[in-house]
Amino acid sequence: MKPDTADPTAIVLAAGKGARYEGLKQLAKVKDKPLLQYVLDSIQKINWKFEPLLILGCCADRILNQIDSKGFRTVKNDKWKDGMSASLKKGVEETPDTSSGFMFFLGDMPLVNSKVIEKVLKKAAEGASIVAPSFRGNRGFPVFLHRRWKDKLLDEVSGDKGAREIIKRNREDLTPVPTDDQGVVLDINRKSDLFRINSYLVEEGKEIGL
Repeated sequence: MKPDTADPTAIVLAAGKGARYEGLKQLAKVKDKPLLQYVLDSIQKINWKFEPLLILGCCADRILNQIDSKGFRTVKNDKWKDGMSASLKKGVEETPDTSSGFMFFLGDMPLVNSKVIEKVLKKAAEGASIVAPSFRGNRGFPVFLHRRWKDKLLDEVSGDKGAREIIKRNREDLTPVPTDDQGVVLDINRKSDLFRINSYLVEEGKEIGL
């Protein structure tokens, strides 16, 4: 995206405990680097007008001690036990009023690369209201929502659903960005998913964070 500047605010949702993972998922190692670090590194390859936000909650200080969050403004979500929606709302509230919208990333998706981010940003810059990459018809991340959705994001999301219900009820506003990159739908919920991620990298011969 350089030298152009992206106007949305990037928001990394990484506050949860990751109960199904049975450990601190954000620091799980993929190729000897914390999972969350890959997400941050990909975002940092984009020239953002507004400082990206990193939303942390559970074990925030421990996570910050083991990652490089330079270039991000860390926001601690004390209500992280209320689910992803609490972090999403915190990010929306902390976004500058002059930002064009919200670009949501999940902290457990290390394979989302900067090329996919650029494609989503391009559609957003062309005026699309909601944008998300898709792999074989399945919607993935990152997800962009224009600023016009702010009130609904603050008033209508709950639990761990994030913006899913808003997008579902407003499909006509969604602009999908088809990609052959499976990384946009691969997340880590259990320890077995780490093996799946690493196997994918070997089979596809891909480097992550590109």
